Amino acid sequence: MKIVVGISGGSGSIYAVSLLKALKELNIETHLVVSTMGEYVTEHECGISLEELKSLATHYHDNKNFAAPIASGSFKVDKMIVLPCSMKTLSSVAHGFSDSLISRACDVTIKEGRKLILVPRETPL
Repeated sequence: MKIVVGISGGSGSIYAVSLLKALKELNIETHLVVSTMGEYVTEHECGISLEELKSLATHYHDNKNFAAPIASGSFKVDKMIVLPCSMKTLSSVAHGFSDSLISRACDVTIKEGRKLILVPRETPL
């Protein structure tokens, strides 16, 4: 099984860290992509650096790298989870505005009919 995990700038990065740890324990292949604010919030809320996050994933992709394999529908993954999902990322996905690898990978996931889970963590939701 292959799962793409996106971490964007919403509050609640501890949930993403817990997810990555659980998936690693289950030997599930993960492809991690983290937004700039996702990195900042994770460091601020959890005291976990980007390097530590990378060590929890099987593969890491830079959020600006549109040539990453997860940006293509021909790269087979089972599902994608964005946790936490900021309102900016949610809006980008809802409107098809692929301005980052996270939102591009979400678009591909939808286009290919794969499961996409967005977990918004912003007030008022």
